[in-house]
Amino acid sequence: MIEPEQVRCALGQMLLRPSPPQSLLIVGMAGVGKRTLARSLAAAWLCPQRTQGGHCQQCAVCQKWSDAGEHPDLRVLKPDPDQIKIDAVRETRNWANFAPAVAPFRFVILEEAHRLNPAAANALLKTLEEPPPRYHFILTAPASDLLLQTILSRCRIVRLGALTTEDVYRRLKTRFELPDATLQTIAEFSEGAIGRAIRWAQALQTPESESKGKSAHNELDALQKLLQVFARLGAASLEEALRLAYDFREACKALEGGTEDRSPRAALALGLEYLIQWYRDSLALNYPDASLRFASHRQELSMLARRFASAERMRDLQTITEARRAILGNANPQIVTEHLFIQLLRV
Repeated sequence: MIEPEQVRCALGQMLLRPSPPQSLLIVGMAGVGKRTLARSLAAAWLCPQRTQGGHCQQCAVCQKWSDAGEHPDLRVLKPDPDQIKIDAVRETRNWANFAPAVAPFRFVILEEAHRLNPAAANALLKTLEEPPPRYHFILTAPASDLLLQTILSRCRIVRLGALTTEDVYRRLKTRFELPDATLQTIAEFSEGAIGRAIRWAQALQTPESESKGKSAHNELDALQKLLQVFARLGAASLEEALRLAYDFREACKALEGGTEDRSPRAALALGLEYLIQWYRDSLALNYPDASLRFASHRQELSMLARRFASAERMRDLQTITEARRAILGNANPQIVTEHLFIQLLRV
């Protein structure tokens, strides 16, 4: 992934050009800031007085933004409820028949463009092939290979890399009045996705969103329990494998539901993603300058590293990845997790 600072500099230079790219695709993991960047870029290019830093927020065009983030020369398409349908694309194509109302350009943002259904994707492709004058498109997706190759070929791609735990912590520290330990926990579990970290911190700090705050507390507590399971891998005996597998499943069970209505299998898969990161951190200990996702657990990571050689932990990473793939398939979660922890604790 490209470092965030490199992306920022490249986009700043792009804003200095007379006109934006015809189609831009922003790629990155959930919560990394794709939606925020898409809207910021649209706001900048709509502004006739834009600078390398973005829109001026003072001119007549910028004053047209509503409190809800709407603008007469911006159209946003998003899944409804789980896919973008052809009617939405057709309506946008009709909207594109009119000239910009106040800005030099008009923009269409397609959030989660990988959720275009086949008919909508084909309709979008026709528009991208023959775009109306002064109309530009920004698409977002978690990965470029989820879109049609014919759509990709017409887009300039911006790939967003994850921030380090330290960067996320520093950004949260300047914005939220929460205990340092809480901010560190949020930063570690955000996986470098600042949007996810901010949502957790806002839920915990904002009194009026009591239900959201409780949900955020519950999710962070469940994630902490996951780490408690992982921390035991450095000293647990093979006889404890089944108990660890049970505790792992229980911690994942507490992750079900949540803001994205997470399914039981998705919760288990998420737990295994964090376990993969735990093992990657243990391997990163060999490099003094490497950034650790779970830096506050360096002692437990060191125990795991002392117990198992790097080659063994590399093999374990593959085992965890295969277990995650099986969970997302139709495999029995109890059998998969018990087999996994037996494999991880073999001597």
